[in-house]
Amino acid sequence: MLCLEKGFDLENALNSVTDPGLLRAVTEITGSFIAAVDREFAYQIAQGSVRWPATRLLKKLVDTLPEGDRILHILTPNYDMLCEYACDYEDIPYTNGFAGSIERKTNWSAVDCSLRTLERVPYGKRFQRICKQKKHVRIYKVHGSLNYFFHRNAVVENNAWMWDPPDFAPRVMITPGISKYQTLQSYRQELLQSADAAINNASHFLFLGYGFNDSHLEEYIKRKLVTQSCHGLIVTRDLNPRIQALLDQSDNLWLVCRSEGGATEGTSVSNKQYNGSWVLPDAQLWDIGEFTERILGG
Repeated sequence: MLCLEKGFDLENALNSVTDPGLLRAVTEITGSFIAAVDREFAYQIAQGSVRWPATRLLKKLVDTLPEGDRILHILTPNYDMLCEYACDYEDIPYTNGFAGSIERKTNWSAVDCSLRTLERVPYGKRFQRICKQKKHVRIYKVHGSLNYFFHRNAVVENNAWMWDPPDFAPRVMITPGISKYQTLQSYRQELLQSADAAINNASHFLFLGYGFNDSHLEEYIKRKLVTQSCHGLIVTRDLNPRIQALLDQSDNLWLVCRSEGGATEGTSVSNKQYNGSWVLPDAQLWDIGEFTERILGG
C-alpha cells in the first residue's frame, strides 16, 4: 500500500510482496473481481447483445489462414475468457492445450488429433479424402486463467469452478510482482513451454492493445523483433516510452496509434526507417473495429 501511495504501479508495488499467504489473497481477490466481470460479459456475448471488439478481426484472420499453416497462435497475459467466448460465438475451433472431460489436463497430442478432419480434395481427375488439420486458434494463457486450478499436484482446467472456485484448488493466476517468475517456473510446462515454441517458430507478430510492460513475457519476442528483424505491427490507442524504445530498435516493427493534437483523434503510423509519422486525421485505425473494417475489409 505504501508503494502505491508513493506513485508506483501495481507491478512494481508487488515486487516487495513475498509472503505466500498474502500472495494467495491477492490472487483470490483478483480472481473474484475478474470472475464477476467475466460472468456478466459471458451471458451478453452468448446472446449477441455485446460483441468483443476483436471478434471480427479474429474471424477474418482464421478464415484467411493459408493452407500450409492452418493455426492462428494467440498469446495473452489476460485471465479472462473473452477470446474463448468470441471463438465459440463465431464457431471458430480453438484449444489451449488441455484435453479430457470436466477436469482437463495438458495434452497437446490429444488436442491435435481432435482438431483433424477428413476433407475431400482433388487428386488428378478424381477426388480423394485426406486427413487435414482444421483451421483453428491456439490460445496460450501464459499468466494463467480464470478456469485454471492446481489440483492433485497438477494444473487443470475446470470451467465449472471458474466463477465460484473450491477452497481445495487454488487458482493458477500469476499476479504481478517479482515472485511471479518463481511461480511461472512451477507451471512452466502448462503455461510457457508451448508458448515459447510458438514464438520461436513465428516470423510475424501482431500486438493488440499491449503496452509492453512485462519483461519476462517479452524476452523472446523482443529478440525476434530486434535481432532477427521479424515483421511486427502494434495496434494500440496510446504510445508509451516502452513501445517507443522497441520501435527505435526494430527495423520491421510498425506502430498504429492515436495521433496527439488537433480537433479529432486521428491515427499515427510510424516505423524507424521513416522520418516522422504518417498522420491520418479522419481515421481511428487504433480502434480494432475500425482497423478490421478499413484494412482487412471485415
